[in-house]
Amino acid sequence: MKNHSILILPLILILNSFCLSQDQNTNQEYQNILKEIENVQPLSVAAVPDSGLIIQQDAAIFKLISGELFRCSQIAGSERLLLFKGKGRFSFSPTSQIEKDHLHRFYEKHSLDEEFYYLIIMFSDPVKLRLLGDLKFSEQSNLSYIKRDFQNFIDYTNDSDAGYFDTDFMRSFLNYHTNSLFYAHIGLTNGDPVFFKISPYDREEVSFLKKKDTKFIVSSDYQEVISSYSLPKPVDKDKSFKEDVIKINNYNIISKIEDNLDFSAKCEINYERKYTNSNWIKFSLYYELIVDSVLLNDQRTFDYYRGEENSELWIKLNSLSADDKITIYYSGDLLEKDELSWISLKSPDYWFPRYSYRDNVLYDLTFTYPEKYMLASIGKKESEEKFDDFITCRWKSVEPAHSASFNIGFFEKFELEDENKTKVNVFISKSGHQKLASTLAEYGTLSGADMDEKIATDVLASIQFFKGLIGPIPLNELQVTEIPYFHGQAFPGLIHLSFANYQGIMQDKEDEIFRAHEVAHQWWGIGVNFDSYHDQWLSEGFATYSSLWFVQAAFQDNEVFFKVLDKWKDEIFSNRKFLFSTGQQAGPIWLGSRTNTSDTEGDYDLIIYKKGAWVLHMLRNMLIDLKTMNEDPFQKMIKEYYKTFYGKKATTTDFKNITDKYCGQDMSWFFKQFVYGTDVPSYTFSYKSEKSAEGKVIVTCKIIQENVSDDFKMYVPIRINLSNDRFARMRIEVKGKETTVKLPQLPEEPEEIIFNDLNSVLCEVEYD
Repeated sequence: MKNHSILILPLILILNSFCLSQDQNTNQEYQNILKEIENVQPLSVAAVPDSGLIIQQDAAIFKLISGELFRCSQIAGSERLLLFKGKGRFSFSPTSQIEKDHLHRFYEKHSLDEEFYYLIIMFSDPVKLRLLGDLKFSEQSNLSYIKRDFQNFIDYTNDSDAGYFDTDFMRSFLNYHTNSLFYAHIGLTNGDPVFFKISPYDREEVSFLKKKDTKFIVSSDYQEVISSYSLPKPVDKDKSFKEDVIKINNYNIISKIEDNLDFSAKCEINYERKYTNSNWIKFSLYYELIVDSVLLNDQRTFDYYRGEENSELWIKLNSLSADDKITIYYSGDLLEKDELSWISLKSPDYWFPRYSYRDNVLYDLTFTYPEKYMLASIGKKESEEKFDDFITCRWKSVEPAHSASFNIGFFEKFELEDENKTKVNVFISKSGHQKLASTLAEYGTLSGADMDEKIATDVLASIQFFKGLIGPIPLNELQVTEIPYFHGQAFPGLIHLSFANYQGIMQDKEDEIFRAHEVAHQWWGIGVNFDSYHDQWLSEGFATYSSLWFVQAAFQDNEVFFKVLDKWKDEIFSNRKFLFSTGQQAGPIWLGSRTNTSDTEGDYDLIIYKKGAWVLHMLRNMLIDLKTMNEDPFQKMIKEYYKTFYGKKATTTDFKNITDKYCGQDMSWFFKQFVYGTDVPSYTFSYKSEKSAEGKVIVTCKIIQENVSDDFKMYVPIRINLSNDRFARMRIEVKGKETTVKLPQLPEEPEEIIFNDLNSVLCEVEYD
């Protein structure tokens, strides 16, 4: 007790001393730039020559046919803005077929050629204004008639209430960068404005965006990406524009949760300076958390900026330092309690200042909280001590991780350990569930009993299964906590499960699949990270299929396994009407998070999770020995992929290269069809038989393939059922519109031929 008081009292005093004020923006640079943008004024005007003007940026062409050009007041010390008012045309044609197809989903055409009546262009490099050539500008006293167009531009790029402007331009202005950064706000004559951007800060430099139309989901984002791709040869050769300015080695976070759930924290960030051409860097922190101070090496020397309702925290580094420590004191409304006394963590990902979302770093987390609660965090618990009515515990990541979280509540804990000392701790709010169960019973819905034990048993079994199937993980203990939401989330050594999963009301092993999915993320997403949004299916699709595989193996339940697969297949085939979709065809797996559009909200789950899982299922069945049903090649492939990329970021190409090795061929055709493409085949199967001169039966199969491209091919297994429960299996290569195959001679007439045996291929089948 005495030793603990030495630890806890200074901690409380330190946090309280720095958590007394609102965001104190100690630097005016950001605010001054914001004011210049909000108050930008047209200063001079020139008529567009009779021959017109053409401005071209990559695949975007702006033709100024007739009208006026306006030069504007300076931003960050230079002219950055140009406005056109009149008649013009905007044309855009993405460079890849995938992006052309995605454009077609929105506009029903693969390229655009649209008329606009105003155009606002912003440059990072003032030299770009030379594109105006010899135009003669003259001052004009009354330019109020274009103010509305400026306001449209401001509304889409700036949020004055939150103190926010386009992140890339603020990075450029604050750091005095001159590069290829370009932004065009295009006021279409017929329709809402659209936007075109080239950013050297983005991995994919080119993006075309439209106004976001959220019919069912409230969103603060005004724009959504229609096209995004990389330049073949980036204009800016300086790689520091793309890479992180600093490399974070570890986070040391000391936090305190009060009895009323008020949250305060001290976050120490140890980093290495990689580039010196950028002093201003951006962190992300949940917008309801207030920054109280930012220190360099424990001294008040850091300038920073934070808007009132803005998740962006801009910090100005000391330009002379290479390796330093940033200390950020912050506090605010991070936690809230509902009517059932469940406590929700409003932002599981951004409860601390994050610099780079998916880079692996070490975490050292200390929490002080009232003893009436229980708390679980990532990694391994190093210590726990009690002082008065508070508990202080310390958790450390076992290995560098790309994320960290915790959970707190009126929990009871159930522990379960196997013979290999692997332990599962299940945190459950039993009082809340009792209240919920009573309410559900009134509607005739029965809840599961002893769900803490049930969850622990299933989770432990899934860990054992995945260790054997995929490979080892460094953690021997997993914290399983519930959250008052309908989704789950995984972190190293910690998973959040929906309260509904704890209630035990799901059918067809959905509870078990849900839990196993989050457990599987200890391997897929944490053990093997994904490289970019294009590769998200390597996490979510893999976790989804692994969870279904677990249910199949653990419960010996092929019926549920294939029932769930069929359900996913039906949803994929009906994706033009899936959830809130309005008839727009879903995109390919390669689009990752971009499959969720304002017209196809919900397609991310459908394509990345479920179709991604189907890709693995098809590969699994392609590698099965149909005579022995041996699955060793597929399992070896999964193990090798995991072992090769453990602790790394994997790409779709990385996984494809592994499949090439085990499939014994270049699998580009398969990935082109199912990962980069959207075609899903429909088959019509028929066969006829005749007797040979030797009395054998000759069977000729005919397969009609529809709804796919002419070169679409697939290896489809068939099962030939004979009398007395005898059968044979073989694969047929189906290619083109019609495929005819003669089977090896049979001793008798087949009782039945099943096309697409074992539900091996994502397809629809009809028998003729």
